[in-house]
Amino acid sequence: MAGCTDPSTGGPSTSTTPTKTPTAELADAASRLKNDTFKMTMTIKIDTTDARLDGAMDPTQKIGAFTATTQRNGGTSTIEWRILDTVVYLKSSTPSLASNKDKPWRRVSPAEAGSLAEGFDGAKMANPLTQAVSVQRTSARHFTGTFSTAAVATALSLPTPSTSSGATTAPTVAFTADLDDQGRLTRYHLDVPRTKGGTYPLDLAYSDFGTPVTVQAPPAEQIAGTR
Repeated sequence: MAGCTDPSTGGPSTSTTPTKTPTAELADAASRLKNDTFKMTMTIKIDTTDARLDGAMDPTQKIGAFTATTQRNGGTSTIEWRILDTVVYLKSSTPSLASNKDKPWRRVSPAEAGSLAEGFDGAKMANPLTQAVSVQRTSARHFTGTFSTAAVATALSLPTPSTSSGATTAPTVAFTADLDDQGRLTRYHLDVPRTKGGTYPLDLAYSDFGTPVTVQAPPAEQIAGTR
């Protein structure tokens, strides 16, 4: 019985329970990405294509630097991205986008840059977690739940699957997520619906919170022009 009493009071001990619901805790963790710097890694596999995005972002200053690597049919292509608010630069090894040796960088046209920059926004990608339902805390730091298919499409800047494609689209998508001991989102996984039916796996990992992020435009003499 000694283990059931509080030694400081002599009375029954009480267990410590979380003060937030799982839904609120997960939403708070995702929202914190809007105000803190972080590094992120995203991995995707679509059919025979493996894609990986590595980089760092400061969401308050709207700056980031990323490297996208794609492996397909035995070949590998790499694109480096620098994002300064709505100004986006790229340097590519992809044959269709390859730059010359002296001027390897291109500036993305203003008409495309804004929406393209959103595609690298790790905080926006996690936004569906702020609208998640049926959230359960399966262990101290692991969560499961669902969010709407439309929310996923918006967060990942994808077309929303529709019945016009001939595919049956589920209204919700299941996910798993993990937080660290400070309540920050460190990983989440989902199977993204495809417009032609089926899904593909997507994993996002977040780390190095609070690390300063510095991004500069490439030297002017290395910029070939606007894509």
